[in-house]
Amino acid sequence: SSGINAEWPLRPGASRIALALTRNARSLSSASGEFIRGPVQVFGIQGRYAHALYSAATKQGSTEAVEAQLNSLQGAIDTVPGLREFLSLPVCSKEEKKATLGGAFEEAGVDPLVNNMIATMIDNKRATNISQVIGAFNTIMAAERGEVPCTVTSAQPLSDGHLDALKDSLSKFLKAHEKLLLDTTTDESLIGGMVVEIGDKRVDMSTATKIKKLKAALSLPL
Repeated sequence: SSGINAEWPLRPGASRIALALTRNARSLSSASGEFIRGPVQVFGIQGRYAHALYSAATKQGSTEAVEAQLNSLQGAIDTVPGLREFLSLPVCSKEEKKATLGGAFEEAGVDPLVNNMIATMIDNKRATNISQVIGAFNTIMAAERGEVPCTVTSAQPLSDGHLDALKDSLSKFLKAHEKLLLDTTTDESLIGGMVVEIGDKRVDMSTATKIKKLKAALSLPL
């Protein structure tokens, strides 16, 4: 068998998922029994499927192709009328869902690993988690490339000067091989200041939070 049987305590069930992904897919290397860990841990149901797919795709050297195909699938889920409902409604049978998607995947030349993962998720009544799994896989791939996502929310759009200064400050916290992926957004309810979310850290420097803390301090008895 070309399945993945290694135990991985941090991912209970991931080996069994990977076995299903590789079944009937293209042959893997002779080391297919090893479970290849991703560069970052993603927990939950989405993490188990994403790590299993990453492990299998790494062995056949198709992680980037799989990533692109998953994102194309997400694009279809977001834009094709009725597709999201089709995947989630229990009135549509597992066989119908697998046949519909499988036919589309075959026509588009989608990697068998992707097809098998989606079929496995449908069999396990996890079709509603597909988008979460795609997001988890993207997180793993971003970490592999050394990309560090960062979201900065400010009350008003930042000027070019402020943005450059912010990038310079944030870059000092990165390792040599890491690359900052900065996304900016606005939220007028912050009043002023900003909220910075980078990796698993969140720093709230907004005026709204400062006012909230001040009110809480003033409400304490003297």
